[in-house]
Amino acid sequence: MPSVTLNSMSGSSFVNVSKLNAARYLHGTSTIAAVPDELLSAIFHIATHDFHDHYDAIFHATTISHVCQRWRNISLSNSSLWTVIVFTFPTHRIQFLRNINWLARSRSRPLHLYMDFRDPTWNWDEASHCFSWKNMENIMRLILPYAHRWQKVELLTDTWAPIFTFLSYTSRIKSAPMLQDILLSRCNAFFAAKGEPFRPSAMKHPVSWFGGGAFHSLRRVSLAGVHVNWTNSGLSGLLELELKYHASEVMPTLHEFCDIISACPELERLSILGWGPQIDADVTPKQRTLYLSRLRNFTFGFIDVDYAIDLLSLFYFPALKTLSLEDISSSLDPLHPCDSSNLLEYLTAAHHGSCTTSSHPFPCAMCSPYPLSLISHLELHGLTSCEASLRCFLQETTTLDHLVLSGLDKTNLQAIVPDLIAAALCPNLLDLKFNDADPMIVALLASLPVGTVRSSNSPSMRVVVVANDADSDDATHELVHVLWAAGVKVVILGNATS
Repeated sequence: MPSVTLNSMSGSSFVNVSKLNAARYLHGTSTIAAVPDELLSAIFHIATHDFHDHYDAIFHATTISHVCQRWRNISLSNSSLWTVIVFTFPTHRIQFLRNINWLARSRSRPLHLYMDFRDPTWNWDEASHCFSWKNMENIMRLILPYAHRWQKVELLTDTWAPIFTFLSYTSRIKSAPMLQDILLSRCNAFFAAKGEPFRPSAMKHPVSWFGGGAFHSLRRVSLAGVHVNWTNSGLSGLLELELKYHASEVMPTLHEFCDIISACPELERLSILGWGPQIDADVTPKQRTLYLSRLRNFTFGFIDVDYAIDLLSLFYFPALKTLSLEDISSSLDPLHPCDSSNLLEYLTAAHHGSCTTSSHPFPCAMCSPYPLSLISHLELHGLTSCEASLRCFLQETTTLDHLVLSGLDKTNLQAIVPDLIAAALCPNLLDLKFNDADPMIVALLASLPVGTVRSSNSPSMRVVVVANDADSDDATHELVHVLWAAGVKVVILGNATS
């Protein structure tokens, strides 16, 4: 039998081989063709739902459905591939046509609505924004008939008119049985500034969304710069609640706020950035009224320290594990940051609150409203305070294993960083992270006092520095050398990497 070499094969032979391979694929002899339809369908579901970018859901589902006729048939028969409905600015006809098809293909499946109408070129004039209430109305007319299938709704805008249109249309909804998550955001933190009124004032009147509470499964709510009719909000049975960047005048009264929190006894995560309820000094209760036995994560950003203390005096979080404190005023008005000393001193004192159970020793961490000694994760952002207040506060966090710092003043950093490294403060710390570290922080870490060494009685610790990519290599190399000498692992990240 004559041997066959590449050189002896004609061009027509290559064509025949290609046709043979294609025939084998089409007749099921390829590996992928042997995979059952049910398994392929499951793989497609994972591929279209394992994403961090909503645009990936569109891209993956569309790509899969265009590979071949078999894949298209399988993908179109799998309604779970078409459940993410995405609208973005600027809206156009193709978006509407795509979403009409996806709403049909998703059949009776729960829907995830993602609507982002922010314009990066907007000039901050409310009336000049290219996405108006009319644009939002067109979208609401499309999606409203499917409200019984909404499972997660995310709406991000620059201005109030689209939000108001959404709230007005949802007030007609009598039932949303599948709805679990709502995130509404008017992305403008400026309205949280002290004394700043709500604008436009003509549209300040609150709306009773979802018919005053047509919720059966709602568990997570985030309202950023968005207010509703708090008396008829329907907010109950929540696991997570976030209220942030509101004008103070549109926030609930203390009575309304207490009713909402009391209706969520299983709440696990609470975030208040800016203003909470409107507190009248004449009617502030003399004792803590809001007991949340399951709350483990509390994020608190404040504008005014006196108000912050009044608000914190309402709460009782015996199971608290994660605490984040942020001075928001420092970002809204960098020239006039708050002095957080009184707030830190209040939390320190509250940690030593009286225990009414005679069998418990004093201070009793299990019964204190803010059990600092049980907290495992702490974040401090933008705080300015006296050194003694911060040190006393940190001395109570004896079981802390993760600490994140950003925007702290140089004096405080110089006072606490060496003791954090040496385990004189927070002796059980495992991770110390500096966010947005500027050259001053890098230099500070690189200039630890001679002889600073991690205590052998404490666990090994890692320092993570999220530094400006422009920081000099010499400075970061010196930092790594000094911390390694102190017995501490170091990770340097750029802002983009983090």
